[in-house]
Amino acid sequence: MATVDEEQAVLPVVRLSELQDGQEAECFAALVNRILGKTYKGDPFVKCVFRDRRIKVDAMLWSNHRFHQQAQGWAEGIAYRLRVRGTISPRYGLQLDIFDIRPAVDSDAIDGFDFSDLVEGSRFDPCRLYATILDYVQKCIGDPHLKFLVLDILQTHEDLFKRIQAAEKMHHAFTGGLIEHVWSMTRISVFLAEHYAKYYDHLNPPLNKGVIVAAAILHDIGKLRELEYHPVEAKYTKEGSLIGHVLMGRDMVRDAASRIDGFPAETLLLLEHAILSHHGKREFGAPILPQTMEALIVSHIDDLDAKVNAAANGRLSADKEGDFTDKIWCLDNRRFYKGIPLPPPGDED
Repeated sequence: MATVDEEQAVLPVVRLSELQDGQEAECFAALVNRILGKTYKGDPFVKCVFRDRRIKVDAMLWSNHRFHQQAQGWAEGIAYRLRVRGTISPRYGLQLDIFDIRPAVDSDAIDGFDFSDLVEGSRFDPCRLYATILDYVQKCIGDPHLKFLVLDILQTHEDLFKRIQAAEKMHHAFTGGLIEHVWSMTRISVFLAEHYAKYYDHLNPPLNKGVIVAAAILHDIGKLRELEYHPVEAKYTKEGSLIGHVLMGRDMVRDAASRIDGFPAETLLLLEHAILSHHGKREFGAPILPQTMEALIVSHIDDLDAKVNAAANGRLSADKEGDFTDKIWCLDNRRFYKGIPLPPPGDED
C-alpha cells in the first residue's frame, strides 16, 4: 500500500521495460487486459496487464488495495501514467505495485509520452511489404483469373491488411503483423514453388505454382474478420470466436471468385483446399488435412514462419542473464539457446 510520501515524492520517468527491481518511478503504459478473479479463499482481485513496446507486466490489485474498486472500471486499450514500484520475482518476473494512476494526456509528451512507444509494431514499412506482395502476384501467378482474384481481395482490404495483427498472442501479434507474416510466407512460397516444380517436372498435371503463391498470400485473409484491430492488442470478434479465420477466409475467397466470370473450378478447388488445410493438423484447427502437394507446401511454410517468429521473439525478449530463453509455449515449452553475441561493428579488437 502506498504512503503519502510515496505519492508525493518526485520520481524519475522511465520506460516500463527499463524499470528495475525495487525501483520507484513514473512510467507510461497501455492497459492490455483487466482480469477479475478470486483467490482460493474467495477474496476478489483484479489483475491488470500493462505494456510498452518491449514488455508486458502484471499489476495485482488485491481486495485491500486502494485502487481495487477503481481498477474494475479502467479502460483497456488506452495509455496511463503510473507511479509504481517494480518488483522482480523468480516465478512471475517483473510486477508492479501501483501508487497512483491516471490516463495519459497529450501534455505528457513533455515527459516523453508517445503512444506509439507503448505498442508493438512491425519493424518493416507496411507500404513496402504490400508493394512487394503485389509484385510477386504480377510475376508469379500466371492464371489471369487467379491473379485478378488475389489483387481484388488485397486491394479491397488494403488498409486493414496493412495494419492488423496476425494473431492475438501466438505469432506476429503486433500492428502490421499479418502483412509481415504474409510477405515472409510469399517469399518462401515463390522459392519452394520454383524449386519443387523443377525438381518434379515430370508430374502431370504439374505442380501449380500460382496456387501455392496465391494460398500463401490469402491463407490468413479471414483474420480481417476474425480479429478486431486495436493498436494495443487485437481482440476476437464474435464471428471470429464462433467460426474462425480458416472458414471465414475460404468464404471470402469463394465469394470473390463467384464474381469473376469463367473462374476455373479446379483452380478454385485447389486454392480453397490449401486455405482450409493450412494449419496442417486437426489439433491445430485444420478442418481438413493437406491432400495436395500445393496445400502441403503452404501448410509447412505457415508452420515454419510462425514458429521461427516465436523463437526469434523469445530470444529478443529474453533477459540478458542466462544462456537460454524462457519457455516458449507454442514450441512445446522449449527454452532456446541464445548463443554468444557478436561484438558490435568496430569492436573486434
